[in-house]
Amino acid sequence: MPEIQDYLFKYHKRGSHTVSYAINKQTVGTTSYYQYVSTDGYWYMMRSVIDTGVTTYTYTVPVSVDATSLADGWTGRAALTYKTFDEAFA
Repeated sequence: MPEIQDYLFKYHKRGSHTVSYAINKQTVGTTSYYQYVSTDGYWYMMRSVIDTGVTTYTYTVPVSVDATSLADGWTGRAALTYKTFDEAFA
């Protein structure tokens, strides 16, 4: 089966969809945070902010997974630097 590369140059088979990232933790409110973790050893955060009916989504740059960075990332989620999708995953 043909393979394709994602932005981290990881190969995925075409056809059967394989999930690269899954939500590890989330908190929901006017400002919501979602921590995604991959089986390839990375995590990133997504933040959504609702302001006068408009929801804006921003992201952190993927970080290598280890127990400290994963826990610290969640604890310090409000202080992380968030960027638009095209900036975070460029």
